[in-house]
Amino acid sequence: MGHGKPIIYFIGLSAKPDCDHLSSQTCTGNVVEQIIHGLPDVTSVKTNLVRTIPLDQRGKLRYPDSAEMEQGWKDLQNEINQMSPHLLVTLGHQVSFFVRTQMGVQPAKPQLPADFSSKTYLSQSRPYLLSVHHPSFVFVYRRKYIANYVSSVIQSISSLILR
Repeated sequence: MGHGKPIIYFIGLSAKPDCDHLSSQTCTGNVVEQIIHGLPDVTSVKTNLVRTIPLDQRGKLRYPDSAEMEQGWKDLQNEINQMSPHLLVTLGHQVSFFVRTQMGVQPAKPQLPADFSSKTYLSQSRPYLLSVHHPSFVFVYRRKYIANYVSSVIQSISSLILR
């Protein structure tokens, strides 16, 4: 495991046009940056399950299909095997369900807490896997709870890796 800072992977769903993975130019990336800022003693990697940009026939962004997600998981697994992160943080139900299913983690579909509590996030976590609400969901539908969400995710990560 080495003596460096613990490595955390934040995993979103898919790449967006014209920006880096989980770029702070996006709602999701902006909230992830707030979380990362609260974790100065870790090395954070921002990525997506599907690293290519899924576009429909009109060139519009769409949700990735299962084949794209499976290929993305293979690519991500290779990187995870090389980097040996201490924790994977899956963002939202879709990524959480897919990754938990691939890893054989139960429950495959986590119940994410309505109050964004660290205690509930941790009750369904594993030492290497934390599933949280998608930051865009919080940003768009629960904006007044962003600070609470950020704090709870930071607390959850800290209790899993900074013991």
